[in-house]
Amino acid sequence: MLLKKVVIAEDDDAIAHMVNMALGDAGFLCLRARDGEEALRLVKAHDARRLKADVMWSRTPILMLTALVQIDDKVSGLEAGADAYMSKPFDLREFAARVKALIRSARRERDRSPTTNLPGSRAIDEEIEVVLKAGKPTACVHIDILNFDGYADAIGIARSEDTVRNLGQWLLEAARAVSGGGAFVGHIGGSDFIAVLSLEHVTAFVASAESTFDAKRATFPGDAAQLALVLAIAPTEGLSPSTGADELGRRLGKAMKAAKSAGKTNHVVWSAG
Repeated sequence: MLLKKVVIAEDDDAIAHMVNMALGDAGFLCLRARDGEEALRLVKAHDARRLKADVMWSRTPILMLTALVQIDDKVSGLEAGADAYMSKPFDLREFAARVKALIRSARRERDRSPTTNLPGSRAIDEEIEVVLKAGKPTACVHIDILNFDGYADAIGIARSEDTVRNLGQWLLEAARAVSGGGAFVGHIGGSDFIAVLSLEHVTAFVASAESTFDAKRATFPGDAAQLALVLAIAPTEGLSPSTGADELGRRLGKAMKAAKSAGKTNHVVWSAG
């Protein structure tokens, strides 16, 4: 397993050693920099402002450790781009926990669709992995819009993204309504979405998605008459954590092919036959 890398810019050897040990025990690989200039060679920025201003590094979380404890100092650090602030001396357990929390938050933020703000492909893979490990009766639903590519070419990127954004919102609302907030909806890209729900919630979710799409299709920009919502449903029953994701993909692919062949809004449940 690859270790997560953390750059430590600290000129005090004792503090740097303590931080290194704490983060090492928490599963991180620490890269030591004695000052900002050395950190520059490691993370391409020597202070928080430059790091946050760089398009490639702006989402890198920054935890500031400092002996300056006045409110003005903390405000200055946060305004410079720090995401969190700890004063020296600090508790190593709290320090490690804050680092983990910052990284979790940064990963969630990076892995969101810029169009819908829904979790992206990596988060979808992780959700499926969790479901397979849990072994609970669950179903994955692949949602797509039939004939969307031609429609998007005709109306342009901006307006087609509005359609995708609206669909993402409808799917999220439907999933929340039927599950009480316990379902997952992610955006693969384009007009493709994945929902992960308990088996007892699938029927209501699919019915809501189909009826909402057909009812609101007339409000779409351009000629949306040829569009249809197609859904493929596959249970995770019998799938193992090690190979189940691939088999789930095959099940969804088979069901989606059948759904698209109908040429209208519909859904197909995978079957082994």
